[in-house]
Amino acid sequence: MINCRINTNPNRLPNGLLHYPIAVCCLFLFAAPAIAQDQSLAPAGFTATQAAQGEREYNEQCATCHGYSLEGFELAPRLSGNFFSRRWGDKSIEALAANLQRMPPSAVGGLGARVYSQILAYMLQQNGVAPGETPLPEALADLRGLMVPAQALIDQPFTPRIPGYATNGPLFPTSRLDELTPVSNAMLMNPPADDWLVWRRTHENLGHSPLDQIDISNVDELRVAWTWSLPPGANMMTPLVHDGVLFAYSFGDVVQAIDAASGDLLWSYQRELLSDASPDSKKGVAIYEDKIIIPTSDVHLLALDSRTGKLIWDHEIDTGNETDHTIKAAPMVVNGKAIIGLTGQRAVVGGNFIVAVDLETGTEAWRFYTIARPDAAGGNTWNGLALEERTGGSVWTPGSYDPELNLLYFGPAPTYDTDSLRVLANLPNISTDALYTNSTIALNADSGELVWHYQHMRNDQLDHDWAFERQIINLPVNGEIRKTIVTGGKEAIFEALDAATGDYLFSIDLDMQNVITEIDPRTGAKTLSPAAIPEPGQVLAGLSLNGICPDALGARNMQSTSYNPNSGILYIPMQDSCVNNLTGQRWQKYPNPAENGLWGMVKAVDLKTREVLWTKRQFAPPASGNLTTDGGLLFTGSIDRWFKAVDQRSGEILWQQRLDNSPSSYPITYRVDGKQFVAIATNSGSFHANGMERTAGITNPPTGASLWVFALPD
Repeated sequence: MINCRINTNPNRLPNGLLHYPIAVCCLFLFAAPAIAQDQSLAPAGFTATQAAQGEREYNEQCATCHGYSLEGFELAPRLSGNFFSRRWGDKSIEALAANLQRMPPSAVGGLGARVYSQILAYMLQQNGVAPGETPLPEALADLRGLMVPAQALIDQPFTPRIPGYATNGPLFPTSRLDELTPVSNAMLMNPPADDWLVWRRTHENLGHSPLDQIDISNVDELRVAWTWSLPPGANMMTPLVHDGVLFAYSFGDVVQAIDAASGDLLWSYQRELLSDASPDSKKGVAIYEDKIIIPTSDVHLLALDSRTGKLIWDHEIDTGNETDHTIKAAPMVVNGKAIIGLTGQRAVVGGNFIVAVDLETGTEAWRFYTIARPDAAGGNTWNGLALEERTGGSVWTPGSYDPELNLLYFGPAPTYDTDSLRVLANLPNISTDALYTNSTIALNADSGELVWHYQHMRNDQLDHDWAFERQIINLPVNGEIRKTIVTGGKEAIFEALDAATGDYLFSIDLDMQNVITEIDPRTGAKTLSPAAIPEPGQVLAGLSLNGICPDALGARNMQSTSYNPNSGILYIPMQDSCVNNLTGQRWQKYPNPAENGLWGMVKAVDLKTREVLWTKRQFAPPASGNLTTDGGLLFTGSIDRWFKAVDQRSGEILWQQRLDNSPSSYPITYRVDGKQFVAIATNSGSFHANGMERTAGITNPPTGASLWVFALPD
């Protein structure tokens, strides 16, 4: 694999691309070459002076790709820790030296024997070998009898000798990083219009931007400003942007800082996962002061320096003996704490939880269990099950936050073991409601204490989650303006609760479901059709000749809504998909020859009047979250690879661009140097996207991921 050191005096070509007249490249193989092993090989030695000189040379020649702590990045392999020891430990150092001296490819051996031996000495020191009195020989022939001393494999990622270095570091000097300012708590509560600092731009989770340079009059001129190839894999990324620097978090636990105007890479970081952890898709990162907060696939929270990507601290989230917890959400930062929920399905005993980590110390501040404990409030809602028999409560989505009330709002998902809740046990004072699944929970942001909860759907037997964004919206209710929490479940029923008390206010049923026959207008309690839940031991035959509406993918899912606070209109990405539980065939709830095969739709709902203003159907189901702007535009992406801008007033398509893959992520917009940009990430698809591809008969590339950024021409 190739490691390139980029000359730090770039010239700009007329097209704005960087041209580097000098590139010094280094090559290391994934595995050691086949050289006969001599059991009499002696451990290689070196002096402290050699290692110190080697450090300077390594930082100059190799660190930009292999990392300042030899931790590697993507195609540049790690030169330390388990990765290095497995490949080179107890093997001839001559083989390692021979590979090292093949660099740069354009001038093999061009660094000179002394420099190569110094870099080797530094690599040995960074891999736990202590210096001695005998220098490492410079000539290959003199290395023949020596070996790389193998180090014991470690359970944790390699800890570098130089504190704080666990990054590839800046690839070249840039004014964007030099001018990066700290992000205060006040900025997170009221982000600058130019930036995108939070998952849905603000902690109200509205998905709306006040930018209006791109509007309904000129959006048809939108053009690609730049693109960036991302590591292939499922990805739900929401980029963050601050002071003209875009932070992208991709599949494979790869973090990249990119010039948000030009698309130039500024620094990169890749997490080396523990051997039993698999890369997972996540919604993004958080930013606070000078830190980027990263949730990892091996269930850690990391803090990286936002200017350099260097590791500041690494907090392993304590999951006890459980190994099946994962993280899908992005962290949210509130009052100096990073707060995030965990996911995990049937195998996670005792369910999931939300955790807060202090951003100064990297230590846990509090946690809240989303599955009620047997001896705590709500503990009697699990049919008498012991704690180890309770599962679910995954937190798939970042929470929202109201600073006036100091409350966090989250939506835990249902349980995955529904059989144990089907029949009420003959025990006193118990129910099968299964708190706090399918609930909105309000937590004190400082302590994590539960302040109130409201359960939208008790004892969910159909996997009809209420696990999506909670939006904080001021709405008129019975002639009075109330601060509300608005959210909707898979049935496309949207409900409003009082933000301070959790009192039920109203529901809007968008008529995409056939399992709920009645909603109590005072409490929101729902009555299910008896045909929706079969008797124990029986198969669900269906509510009609067809079956259940919606299917398990829902009439709405992870694609988030957007709300324009100026107009009071909520824009909802949806799909019309029911399922016959006997045949598995999907179908539309209201078959119509004019709409046959139009699986996707967007609905505009006036939350003041609770009326649907317009509905636009389309062939492909939605893939992305929605984004509204003060320019009168709604940006939305569909599974058939189209990214569109539509008129918020009518749903008319004003501009569209075909992308390289499904935009199964969350679009953003930002402004740099007075110019507005719109960004969206594509990837090989989420579980939802892949499922809806099959429904609609769509075939997308099996791999590939990119970041697309659009702007008006200069």
